[in-house]
Amino acid sequence: MALYPVMLELAGRLSVVVGAGAVGMRKTRVLLEAGARVRLVAPDRADAFEHPDLEWRPRNYRPGDLDGACLAFAATGDARVDRRVAADARAAGIWVNLAADPERGDLVLPAVRRLGALTLAAGTGGASPALAALAADRAAAALGVGWQRFTALAAALRRASLTEKRRATYNRNVLHRLIEDGLVELLERGDRQAVDALLRRHCDLDGLTDLDLDRADLPL
Repeated sequence: MALYPVMLELAGRLSVVVGAGAVGMRKTRVLLEAGARVRLVAPDRADAFEHPDLEWRPRNYRPGDLDGACLAFAATGDARVDRRVAADARAAGIWVNLAADPERGDLVLPAVRRLGALTLAAGTGGASPALAALAADRAAAALGVGWQRFTALAAALRRASLTEKRRATYNRNVLHRLIEDGLVELLERGDRQAVDALLRRHCDLDGLTDLDLDRADLPL
């Protein structure tokens, strides 16, 4: 199944999770971490944590539970209920994920690992979630703190003094050259002096001072 990868802005938007076992609660936590409002529908919960953007309806699912939602997640463990949630969601134009049968849904959730502002996602189209998690773990371990710091620094460089005219060159060339000359390794070691020297050599940006490195929030 060829899937289109996308990252969604869910801040303040409603998602509905039907089912509050371990899987449903894990999806609920991830949605809340993304800033979504979550309506959780289930008679019982595996985890009783509280959150200001979490609404719990302690009963079995009803079709009206999806009202106002942009996403729905069926994670009851009961195939009949999950299929009913999926049918109701599609009838309402709401994308739905079926935890136990992802190929029958509209979206499959990848394994996600975060290195600061750098988000890594690995997916297998639902074929093997365990393999996706393994791939995400290996990718995060391979990139490590150097790439986490590089992401923060790249954001600071972009803010510093890059005009629209210069930005295309920066995107095409500067980051590539910085990587080739070992910036990631220098960031990994926390060698602030060498990082500063490399930036000045390649970026030639007015106002790129130690203060800019501080703004990048780098623990150097």
